[in-house]
Amino acid sequence: MNKQERINLIYKTNIKTAVFQSLLTFPMVFCLVGFIESDSWNGWYVAGALVCLLLLGGIFFKANRVETELTEQEEAKKMIVRRNGFVFALFVLFLLSFALTLKLGWTYAWILGVAVGVIYVGYRLIRKQDERLMNIDPEHPMLREIRLDNVRD
Repeated sequence: MNKQERINLIYKTNIKTAVFQSLLTFPMVFCLVGFIESDSWNGWYVAGALVCLLLLGGIFFKANRVETELTEQEEAKKMIVRRNGFVFALFVLFLLSFALTLKLGWTYAWILGVAVGVIYVGYRLIRKQDERLMNIDPEHPMLREIRLDNVRD
């Protein structure tokens, strides 16, 4: 499968999973806002947010599996899993740090600052992993190449 076919397939898979991700976003935001606004550490809000994150992780895992099946090289599969796992971990880190910063008060804004710094470093690492993936499997698209203007059907 060439690079253009891979871009088309990965993009279509991302569009399909985006529907489920957006449906899970609303209850997760509800739980996070409830957690932030409550006076006590209400376990129901935390449990709801964690369940939503677990379901998002499952959706992410399925999309990741589709992407790894596009290449036969084991080293490329490991790089894809590592890169995509890192993207999801950065999402979770930023979400939780933002919620904690709001819950504890803006006097703890350093948590958000640290998270933004980690996300910047993570972005640089993801770019580096993409470059290594291109060296291993030149036909596999980079993360930034998977977007609508590169889809040709």
